Amino acid sequence: MHVRTISLRRRRFLGRTLAASAASALGGRGEARAQGADTFTILSHRVHQQVASDATRPGGDVTAAWCERNNRRITWFTLDVAPIHDRLYRELSLGETTIDLAYAVNTAVAPRLLRQLEPLDAFMASTPIEDFTDISAGMVRAVTFEGSLRAVPIRHATVGLFYNEELFAERGLSGPPTTMEELVDHAQRLTYTRADGTAVNGFAFQGNSHFNMLTMAFGFDAPLIDAEMRLLPNEAGMTRMFETLRMMFERGALPRNFAAMGQEDVFTMIQTGRVAMALAIMGRYADFNDPQKSRFPGRIKLVPAVALAALKERVPLVATSDFWSMTIPRNARNKPLAWSLMRELSSRDATIRQALNGNGPVRASAYADDRLISRVPYAAIEARVLPHARPPLPLFDKAQQAADVMMQTTQAVVLGQMSPAGGVADLKRRVAPLLAG
Repeated sequence: MHVRTISLRRRRFLGRTLAASAASALGGRGEARAQGADTFTILSHRVHQQVASDATRPGGDVTAAWCERNNRRITWFTLDVAPIHDRLYRELSLGETTIDLAYAVNTAVAPRLLRQLEPLDAFMASTPIEDFTDISAGMVRAVTFEGSLRAVPIRHATVGLFYNEELFAERGLSGPPTTMEELVDHAQRLTYTRADGTAVNGFAFQGNSHFNMLTMAFGFDAPLIDAEMRLLPNEAGMTRMFETLRMMFERGALPRNFAAMGQEDVFTMIQTGRVAMALAIMGRYADFNDPQKSRFPGRIKLVPAVALAALKERVPLVATSDFWSMTIPRNARNKPLAWSLMRELSSRDATIRQALNGNGPVRASAYADDRLISRVPYAAIEARVLPHARPPLPLFDKAQQAADVMMQTTQAVVLGQMSPAGGVADLKRRVAPLLAG
């Protein structure tokens, strides 16, 4: 018992140290504002911190009033997507966690996680979230477990097709592609070297994640797993998708370092003009057109992702969407306080302010708000695609493992380590056991 107590105390100390280090790395603005305030720790991705608390963005610091009222200083402990959930599971295994509130993405929201999160029904009964029915019903269903609400959706990240008008003009192209066939053709024509010596790839997307690989697959009407939990319901479509990506890579339209490319690598390529078209989260529109960050402010445009011409009736729009939810660990210490912040961030006004900061609002009413319409040029496009949005994978316990298999297999096919047909066979062999249990 003595050894266990020392170990637990050591874990708590390390948790506090890591959180404090993360806060220090992010700057002292919050500490200066709340000298002497108690710490409130949030585990999240960096983008959640930016949209909720960056005072330099149009919506301002959405957490400031809450911090003032509660005499709290928020420590944002930010990690990349997979490490967030690894850390959350470790924290949930402790007798008590120093994490007060955690963000979780839908691919991790499976029964194994949900049963370790605090049920929120009592909080909803006593101090409900404002106009809760305005929040996406499908997302709410996905975070409801055994009849109990376990999380509150806060952000959707829906992918779109960004393109550089200036590069299009240089290559004699008057507008973006409207079909997958046109995308492939444009990508080859836009693979060139500019007059200033900049090498341009025609097309790019994140190569170290399954997300946009399945966006491409949806453009061929070829999900890895469909809503009825069928594995590869359209093998021919998946094979054709693999063939298309392999061909684009061999012809140089996709970057040579495709398999190693993360989100930020793609974002940098867009901002510097090293890619003419790219799949990326719509919420990055402002960053791509920011004169302080981009060489092409005002010239980076956005349209919905595209599908094969023959699929127009069945797949009118391709919109792959992940969503994030706020959760309270069951072993957290400050649950009522965490709920009060969740209520604050989920309110109508906070939803709009975070949307102005680049968040994907999960409230349908947000897209009719004048603030959003006037300040977010892509609001109409996002509103248009949301009815067609779907997650890259359905929710099940081993969804993240299936996502990793999709990523690894696609990388192997694109790099020529596996044939397209072999890639489909590999998916069947490795994903079937995950669905079986």
